Amino acid sequence: MTTVSTDVEFYQGIKGSLFRIIRTPEKSHAHLLFIAPLFEQANQTRHHITRSAINAYHQGIQSIVFDHYGTGDSHGELIDTNLELWQQDILCQLRELKAQSTHAIYLSLPLSAVLLLTEEMLGLTDGVMLLQPDFNGKRFVQQFKRIALAAQLTKDNITQGNKSNNTDVDEERIIEIAGYVMQSELLNELAGQNINKLADFNADCYWFEWQEKSEVLSPSRIKQQVLANKYNKLSIQQVDDVKFWQATELQVAQSFLTQEQSLFSQLTLSISTSTSVSSEAETK
Repeated sequence: MTTVSTDVEFYQGIKGSLFRIIRTPEKSHAHLLFIAPLFEQANQTRHHITRSAINAYHQGIQSIVFDHYGTGDSHGELIDTNLELWQQDILCQLRELKAQSTHAIYLSLPLSAVLLLTEEMLGLTDGVMLLQPDFNGKRFVQQFKRIALAAQLTKDNITQGNKSNNTDVDEERIIEIAGYVMQSELLNELAGQNINKLADFNADCYWFEWQEKSEVLSPSRIKQQVLANKYNKLSIQQVDDVKFWQATELQVAQSFLTQEQSLFSQLTLSISTSTSVSSEAETK
């Protein structure tokens, strides 16, 4: 079995340290920053993101996987975070990559991860990879809230042990949903996110859509893809495989991983060809 060069570190984010796993091939052609989706989706996709990162490594792409502040193994508590903080942490990493390397930078955005996008973020990348993207922040929040009964959404369900030591947090604006204790404003911010940021983006966009061969896309989904294609170089790949993020036990969408690995291979080939052409032009 081939050894994968892996570094585990705590990266200094805006408010605290972020847990990161970096896999760097001997010869890198590009960088791929994986943005974790939100709440329970992060747990449901972690195993798949690991497989994708390893596949990227074998195609000559450096991968960076990290946990948002207040989640996973990163420092802080969810109750002390907000949408802007998460976005600034992503921007810090993108700016650092841009300053230290001339290689192309890509973002991997599964499910609700697209709700974190900003125009500045997109301006620092050469392309994005979308995995069943959920651009409708309002709908995402509504579905998330359905996990718990209305009575469970109040601060009365927060035990003293779960409360933040941050006295600036107004307890009247704290909610708990399915064990996640957060400021209600975080959900309000996410609910306001939509596809418009991507619609004004002009770069390569690779969209993996889980769709059975006989399935017809909804009018709203078709509209989203049309908007995404407004300025982007959009490539849509249909995936007829298990929706691993909805499974009650760990599932692997092998056909998706194969399609994704093929995309990684195409990207590195394109980058290598472009680099060779540039080098030949400079020597003439």
